[in-house]
Amino acid sequence: MAGPAGARVRLRLRAAAGATLAEAGFDSGPSSWTQRSLSAWFGGAVAPRDATLEVTVETGSLDAYASVIDNGTGDPAILPPAFPPAAPCPPAGAAPLLTTSSSRVEAGSPVVLSLQAPRRGAGRVVPGDVPLGPGGELSVFPAVTTTYRWIPSSTCSEDRSAPVTVEVVAPAGAVLTEGGAVSGIASGGSTSYRGVPFGAPPTGPLRWRPPAPPAPWIGVRPAATFGSHCAQLDEDGNVTGSEACLTLNVWAPAAPPASPLPVLFFIHGGGNAAGASSYAYYDGTVLAEKGRAVVVTANYRLSSFGWLAQPFLSAESRRGVSGNYGTYDQLAALRWVKRNIAAFGGDPARVAIFGESAGGVNVCTLVASPLAAGLFERALIQSGGCAQRPLAEFVAFGNTLTGKAGCAQAADPAACLRARPFEDLLRAVPPVVSVTSSSGQLWGPAVDGFVLSESPEVVLGKGEHNRVPFAIGANADETGSAAPPITTEAEYRALVTAQVGALAPLVLARYPVSAYASPRKAYVAVTSDSRFICPSRRFARAAAKGGSPVFRYFFSYPASRLYGAVHGIEIPFVFGSFDAFPGYTPNAAERALSESMNAAWARFAAGETRTERVSALAGLRPGSGPHARLGSPVRTGRRRPDGRLRFLGRSRLFALMSAPP
Repeated sequence: MAGPAGARVRLRLRAAAGATLAEAGFDSGPSSWTQRSLSAWFGGAVAPRDATLEVTVETGSLDAYASVIDNGTGDPAILPPAFPPAAPCPPAGAAPLLTTSSSRVEAGSPVVLSLQAPRRGAGRVVPGDVPLGPGGELSVFPAVTTTYRWIPSSTCSEDRSAPVTVEVVAPAGAVLTEGGAVSGIASGGSTSYRGVPFGAPPTGPLRWRPPAPPAPWIGVRPAATFGSHCAQLDEDGNVTGSEACLTLNVWAPAAPPASPLPVLFFIHGGGNAAGASSYAYYDGTVLAEKGRAVVVTANYRLSSFGWLAQPFLSAESRRGVSGNYGTYDQLAALRWVKRNIAAFGGDPARVAIFGESAGGVNVCTLVASPLAAGLFERALIQSGGCAQRPLAEFVAFGNTLTGKAGCAQAADPAACLRARPFEDLLRAVPPVVSVTSSSGQLWGPAVDGFVLSESPEVVLGKGEHNRVPFAIGANADETGSAAPPITTEAEYRALVTAQVGALAPLVLARYPVSAYASPRKAYVAVTSDSRFICPSRRFARAAAKGGSPVFRYFFSYPASRLYGAVHGIEIPFVFGSFDAFPGYTPNAAERALSESMNAAWARFAAGETRTERVSALAGLRPGSGPHARLGSPVRTGRRRPDGRLRFLGRSRLFALMSAPP
């Protein structure tokens, strides 16, 4: 194709096969051609044989052309131009002039654009592509600082107006983000901003695609309430939340700080199938105030909406992969933080990511992913893992969902699944979350060759990760509240045998019932060590081997009177969010431990990596096993003298019994 700049021509493309339009037919009168080009030109569209697709092509300042092949002879040819004759340009004269009623306004305030363009025809204002003729006026409502320009409909590029910029500032009491201004809720020494969009609702055609930017808004958006949590089933099997859930929350100082503050970005847990950033025990008020930091919590897609991998979804991707949509959400939220957090008083050059359980799994994924390079400067994992599985296993698991949703035999399985109500998809394969054993379900990050080249533990050990300071820890009784109510040694032996088979005698010898207060306590020790405590040591050593400064902690305070230091019990100590538990008042030891952990997490985010300053984290030297023992009081601990963790780490039992939480 060739033609003058700005000319448009409409082509009818006919699919040569039922595949992506990497090869399509062009029907022009008596001749039929085949155009060969990159499928990305056509958005990777899939069309049945002989279907037609109309495409409008606009040439640039240089002529464009297309090589084609005659289907009849096989000879190459050049498609002749089919452009309308160009209209003559007007005589040289005064250039079009676009003016504004104001060059500086508050977010959401109207601005009038006026055009003076003698002897010119119609045109449009960009951005927005809004028609505007000579002598006309146009009211716009810029959400952020915007540069406007008038472009004529003719092909005379010299008729474009000079750009004009309208600076947008935040109204009093609001913060200006890239989507528009937001107002928060002040409480004590901090202000919270809740439910701020960082991605468009991933619904309809956006389901199972990386997140798109959110639509900007006009005026000041009240950020007083949390956004919906992402679609999931609650503990009773009821559907809750929605797909329109890509929002985040910010806790920042009420008064602008003298210098930018470190940022703590939290990723919630829940087996990558449940949970939300709005839970009361993730409230960032205390951590922001006492830690002198900006705290961010974010939602991400869960269960099948966040992690489904299928060949027909991979075919839609230019990279030939699917799954990891929850990871893409986390990346989008981190990019939002990098671009916007300075407006809240945060330092975009001092972002620490931390997460608990599945959130810790996601943190390790980000540490290992090249896509996250430069998005954070430190990483901390609470009871999470770094052993992710290959994409093929996720595809095999995803086949179950596609089949149960009734789409396996559909002509277009992707369209079939996107047409299903989200409630039906949640019920098709109800997520199961367990901390004592693997559920067999694969909700979480996959090793797809794009987000992850290999399992994060391997990437860390090779030093191919984002080599930032790395902290990791676990709790003494991780499975304490989830272990089944066994009462006899026979039940204990049966459970262990069910998990490790013929290797059970080795485990039972190392964890005899006689060494514990009950058979259940013995089982809690086995599962806590194998699924959390031992893996955390392995991942710490891998990161240290790969060149990251590494810190470890071991939370041993028996906050649960019945079950001890169980999975997730450290969260209110980190956030100082004891108010999330009505009727509970922390004692003096608990308040002291919480303040110590507040300070340690914030100092870690701020860049304090010297052990003597990060009082509740202990540095790891290769070949040794020190850790901060977070109890009452906080002290430095070493490896267990009985060598059980060394035994688990060096035996096949680690692979058999451990799995991502």
